[in-house]
Amino acid sequence: MFAVTGSLVGTIGIGYTMATFHIWAPVVPFVAVVVLTAAALAVAVPRDVAELRRAGLAPAVPRPRWGTTATVTTLSVVGLLVVVVAALTHIGDPVPAGLFGSLGPGLVIGLALVVGAAVVALVRGRGLAVPVVVLGGSIQLAQAITYGVPTVTAAARHIGVLEYIRQYGGTNPSADIFQTWSGLFAGGAWVADIGGIANAMLIAAWVPVLLAFGTTIAVGVLAAHWLPGDRRPWVAALLTAMTASLNTTYFSPQSVGILLSITILVLATGPLRDAVVTTADGTVGAKPRARKVPLSKILAITLIGIVLVVTHQISPYLTVAALVALIVFRLVRPWWLPVVVLVPAVAFAALNGDILGRFLSLAAVGRVLDNVQPPTHDMTVLPKPLVTRLAFDIPAAALVVLGLAALITVLLHRDRVHWALLAAAASPISLLVATNYGQEGVFRVVLFATPWIAILAAALPMPSGRLAPVGSLVRRAMRPSAVRFAVAGAGIAALVAIGAFGQTALDWNRVMTRSQSEATQLYDRTAPSGSVMLLTGSANAVPSNTGARYFDVGYLSREALGTYPSGTDYDANADVSDVTRELVENWSATKYYALVAEPFGAYDERYGYQSDADYQQLAAAMADSPYWKVVWSSGTTAMYELTTEGMRHATE
Repeated sequence: MFAVTGSLVGTIGIGYTMATFHIWAPVVPFVAVVVLTAAALAVAVPRDVAELRRAGLAPAVPRPRWGTTATVTTLSVVGLLVVVVAALTHIGDPVPAGLFGSLGPGLVIGLALVVGAAVVALVRGRGLAVPVVVLGGSIQLAQAITYGVPTVTAAARHIGVLEYIRQYGGTNPSADIFQTWSGLFAGGAWVADIGGIANAMLIAAWVPVLLAFGTTIAVGVLAAHWLPGDRRPWVAALLTAMTASLNTTYFSPQSVGILLSITILVLATGPLRDAVVTTADGTVGAKPRARKVPLSKILAITLIGIVLVVTHQISPYLTVAALVALIVFRLVRPWWLPVVVLVPAVAFAALNGDILGRFLSLAAVGRVLDNVQPPTHDMTVLPKPLVTRLAFDIPAAALVVLGLAALITVLLHRDRVHWALLAAAASPISLLVATNYGQEGVFRVVLFATPWIAILAAALPMPSGRLAPVGSLVRRAMRPSAVRFAVAGAGIAALVAIGAFGQTALDWNRVMTRSQSEATQLYDRTAPSGSVMLLTGSANAVPSNTGARYFDVGYLSREALGTYPSGTDYDANADVSDVTRELVENWSATKYYALVAEPFGAYDERYGYQSDADYQQLAAAMADSPYWKVVWSSGTTAMYELTTEGMRHATE
């Protein structure tokens, strides 16, 4: 956890510093980092190995022994390799059935092997960390290999900021909020330049893999501060990872923010100690006592907090909210620890108040019931397909079940520690007091609450004895060990199914295609300043603003031109004619382009804008229309330019 977080903090910190002060010299800090890291390892590794040997923890001649941990680790690695091989042999664009439709049995077999490893580890109480971590990132790894592009189009828009920094050697904080809170993008720009990565979309495709594995580990480490034994902390990590699809992990400040936030909480808490106390009646008992955070960890929290502040707008405040909740219940010391995160966040927000103010509204303050509402899709003319509803409803239902388990845990224990964990889980609701965060506030509340809910759910007391709740009939038919394997297998398999479905069911409409990415990058790079690209579907289905010139060229979503015509009487040729006229009459530009791509039809159908069949008619009509000519095409994507006849038609 510290390795991943430390790398991110160093990368973002160095990149942001260079971009902010317009001192873009990528090689110099890279050489310094390599030299200092090598020197630190040369000193630290021999010293630490010697200390381990003196403590008897690192025998000079280890004796090989095969046990449960080796079995579990081998099964997990083999399962992951099966998934990787399946992805490497099925590289291509998304299909309607999602990742499982693309990879077929290979993905199922690979996940089944890892699930089997997790079941063995859970029942036998050893080695659970490895399969849980593998399950936490295997889907993201398979998506990165198979699709080769980000799984969320918003990630592609972040690439525009990254490319801007690469081209101009710094940021323009007054331009937009991404240029202001540019930590992740500046770090990515530094990596791209040092690594010689010409197409930075590669970074956006692979960063989620690192974050998925790293965040799963971080939750397990945090849970180990509150949960006993070797199993329950990793059960909490599994619960978090498998119910996280409501907040997709992608190349975004938010995905980095949650990892940095959890790391701060790990540093701030530590394992609890029991203090011996004597009550008035002479009874001797124990009370949980928090460890005082040492100065070295406070300095680390401060450094991570500063990087978090320049990376994401809300993560520092939600981190502070959790720390305050733990301080109120006397589980974190010193009491002023949240200040080291809060003060830099407030100062940075004050310095950039003009930018931040565009996204805040005094009318939203205190309107919690309004702020909690999820985003709505206006102008829909068709009902959403079942798969779209289930992709959100199933993970949401799983979180409700976890929440009920967490409440039962608190009511059963009713002690200060569990009430504190419940307060930490509730602390993100403070966000909804101030803002709806672009109608996504409820998702951010869920994101920051889920690790705490999972920890409480994993702390639920298990039935003791010979599995009495199972029933005498089952006990007679099966040995207790077989019942434990069956119950563990069913539970883990259900969790993995929920997580995999939530992460992959919408790949067809959510994941861009390689050709679509190439088209928008070409447009961003070559179109004259002041050009407009008409998107023949929702802007949520296209990787726009992917180049350094994203201030110079624009995109226009289909919704801006009016309601989508759809139905049995749909006339694609008339639709092309109307759209062309509306575009030119209402949007001035130096040049007009249009983009036709498969994900438009998929997205519009999945969210009720237009059927995919109607969109295919529109694509065919665009290809035959005299108003538009193809200037680039590849795969399922075509880029058009408005013809002279099209301009004449629009201005008649």
